[in-house]
Amino acid sequence: MIGARTPRLIRPWRRLLAGLALAFLFAVFGPIAASAHALLISANPQAGQTLGTGPGAVVLEFSEPLNPRLSSASVTDPTGRQWVGQVSGSQELRVPVETNAQGTYAVAWTSVSLTDGHHVSGSFTFGVGVAAASLPGSSGIGNPQPTDVLIGIAKWIEALALLALVGQLLITQLARRSPRLEWVRPQLMLAPTAFSAGLIVVWAEAISASGGHSATNFAAFFTSSPSGIARLVRLGFELLCVGAFVRRSRIIWLWTVGALVALSASGHAASVQPGWWGIAVDSVHLIAGGLWAGGIIGLATQRPPGGWRSAETLQLLLRFSPVALAAFAVTVAGGGLEAVLQLGSLGALFGTVYGRVLLAKMALVGFMLPLSFVAWRLRRPRPRIEAAIAGCVVAAAALLASFPLPPTEAADQLAREASTPATQGAPKPGDVTLATNAGNVLVGLSLEPGRPGPNRVVVYLVPLEGNSAASALIANATIGTASLPLRSCGGSCRVATFNLRGGETLDVDVLNPGGGRATFTIPKLPAPDGGAELALMQREMHGLTSYHVAETLTSGGPVVSSEYASVAPDRSVWAVNGLTNNIWIGSTQYTRTGSDQPWQVSTGLPQNRVPSFVWDYFEPLTNAHIVGQETVDGVPTTLLAAFGNRSGTPLWFRFWVDASGRVRQVDMDAPGHFMGDRYLSFNAPVQISPPVSAPAPVSPTPAASS
Repeated sequence: MIGARTPRLIRPWRRLLAGLALAFLFAVFGPIAASAHALLISANPQAGQTLGTGPGAVVLEFSEPLNPRLSSASVTDPTGRQWVGQVSGSQELRVPVETNAQGTYAVAWTSVSLTDGHHVSGSFTFGVGVAAASLPGSSGIGNPQPTDVLIGIAKWIEALALLALVGQLLITQLARRSPRLEWVRPQLMLAPTAFSAGLIVVWAEAISASGGHSATNFAAFFTSSPSGIARLVRLGFELLCVGAFVRRSRIIWLWTVGALVALSASGHAASVQPGWWGIAVDSVHLIAGGLWAGGIIGLATQRPPGGWRSAETLQLLLRFSPVALAAFAVTVAGGGLEAVLQLGSLGALFGTVYGRVLLAKMALVGFMLPLSFVAWRLRRPRPRIEAAIAGCVVAAAALLASFPLPPTEAADQLAREASTPATQGAPKPGDVTLATNAGNVLVGLSLEPGRPGPNRVVVYLVPLEGNSAASALIANATIGTASLPLRSCGGSCRVATFNLRGGETLDVDVLNPGGGRATFTIPKLPAPDGGAELALMQREMHGLTSYHVAETLTSGGPVVSSEYASVAPDRSVWAVNGLTNNIWIGSTQYTRTGSDQPWQVSTGLPQNRVPSFVWDYFEPLTNAHIVGQETVDGVPTTLLAAFGNRSGTPLWFRFWVDASGRVRQVDMDAPGHFMGDRYLSFNAPVQISPPVSAPAPVSPTPAASS
């Protein structure tokens, strides 16, 4: 009779399990912002941003330390030239970009986490002088690869086998107590299963991270970080488990625990600071999970001679229950602590894929408690149903291991600060301010109060390597025979006090590698306000119908020379190092990478607007002062200095302006970007046409009217 009622009793549980499975799938695959998976936290320039000039360097900040041998980034400029960068800080990729070509720039990056070995790639675009055009398949945030889910399935098998092995060893040990339960048979074939799945996981992760079967990249993956070494150690412990299984050695429990600890060390737990704490918490969590969830799976594999209501079975359950309850409590506590350590906020628990899967895992664990209580209380245990739920819990844990951890709010803030040029030492409103470079270091100089007498000389120092390297710079300031060390006033800020009258030459020597000497001529003090001259310059320059410019650009190393000409309302042409490689007419752009290369045509771009100038993108310019009078190409000019910070990047301008308001020369200095433009002609006849050998632009065909 009991056997006849059993199917009716089980059917509701099957329906409940089906509902839980659907809820689990919805939690994992329900609609959510893709940024939940991103390792890229911050970028400068940002995806889709429009700049007035080339950025000097593209800076990418990530949520975890990067493997420097396997992580990389590149930038492709509008002419097709590619600039390659590398890891420049623990969590930073930096790509120097020495070009000012107008158009769309494509950024592509690949990151391999140093802590857990995750491989993520992504891409995005930004524009110089134009709104960025989207490229097919671009994603500014980067998502886990499709192979990550497949690796997650193999991880599930590996973890399930290890946890079940712990449970089998526990059940076997409990059965040895007096009176001995001879019918309990350990299922230790789980050891070869764990090793086989682990081998697949580690091999697939190495292939994904290294991009192929390169022995050099494999070595980089396994030897560059503790997580790579932990993967090899994990396989070693699993192989020892197989050996112990073959020899029927009781020491198999030691190798199993070692494999679980190594599993923790090669996953997200290693990213918690300090790392040993995260690994310890996760290891205890896994071992406790093996005792109760693995123990339930171990029970489900047994065949009690009198069924699950017999006296012998009850003895085993009574022995198992205290251990299971204690292990369950430790598992829940450890899981909660891990959630706090890894996610950092309640919002991440509900607003990210990682958090949703974690919630599903917690719900499944929570559901097992009343199920177990009712089953044991009514003496109607359902070990196979509970084992199925335990398998879902392990599946959720394996899936979590396949997703990069969502960054915490603190990590977000730190990344934004690291990718954005520093502001310490930038001029205050009204300061007389100038800038130039010392090697690859931007040197900005501001005078406070900017009147004859003692002045606080504030110096802004940022090298090509960015903010992280700025605080380590050592510099001196010299006027005549008086030389003073510049004192730090925080990050990129240095300061010294000099007695100034105007007309002095002030040298700033940056003593670090990559530095050099920056020379300034102190203007007459107080420097006259240059606001009226700046306004006249803007009116005159924006009334031009054509202009021809020679440009030099450097980041402190080789100098890139180019020329460009523009004709109102929408035609421009660029030549870099004597080669015409970019023609932009209206919304069509023609580019080529070499004199022997074919022209490429891009249509549907934002409309070219002439006249437009580099300083237009940083208005309103501030701190305008007249700082001198000089002659350029035989033409007397007034030298204006101004400052721009509209985009969050400090930039200094110097304009050589003639009596009519036309700019004869302009210098712009920004982090990693030192540019000089000399205007060769104004309103002269300039012919700009599509290249003869270029294919004709393809226009959209109007739909036929019905």
